[in-house]
Amino acid sequence: MKKIFLGLLLVICVFASEAQNSYSDTEAVKMLKTFYIAYNTAWSTSNLKTEQGAHAFIKKLDSLQTEYCTITLRKGLKELFKKEGLDHDLLTNDEYTDIAHLKTLKIVKDPSKANAYTVSYIDHTLSPAYKPIDKTVMVNVTVAKENGTYKIADAYGDAISLR
Repeated sequence: MKKIFLGLLLVICVFASEAQNSYSDTEAVKMLKTFYIAYNTAWSTSNLKTEQGAHAFIKKLDSLQTEYCTITLRKGLKELFKKEGLDHDLLTNDEYTDIAHLKTLKIVKDPSKANAYTVSYIDHTLSPAYKPIDKTVMVNVTVAKENGTYKIADAYGDAISLR
C-alpha cells in the first residue's frame, strides 16, 4: 500500500511540475508578446525628426525597458545607449521594425535552454540588388522572474535572409 501511495504521489508531483512549467511558459510568452507589440509600435510611430519627438521616443523606450526588462539588463542597455545611441538595439537585433511586422510576430520556447525564447518576425525588404526578399528577424531572449514578474533578462540574435 505504501508503494502505491508513493507512486501516486510521484505522479502527482510530476504532473504538477509540468503544469507549472506550462503556466510559466504561457506567462513568459504573453509578457514577451505584449512587450514586442509595444516596443515595435514605439519604433514605428516615433518622430525622430524633431528634438521633442526624439526625446519623447527615448523616454517611451526607457519606460518600456523599465517595465519589461530586469534591472541588470536595463543597466546594460543604458550603457550601450551612452556608447551607441539609437544605432544599436539588442531588443530588435538592430533590425528595422514597424507595425506591419507584428502580423508575423512569433514567440517560440527554445527547448535547449532554460527560460529561453526566440522572438521572430518577417521583414519584407530589398536585397542589395533591390530585389524583394523576406528577411526573418530573430531575437533570442531569456526571461527571469524579478519581484514576482517575468522580465527580459538578456537578448541576442541574428537576422536570416530568405529568398
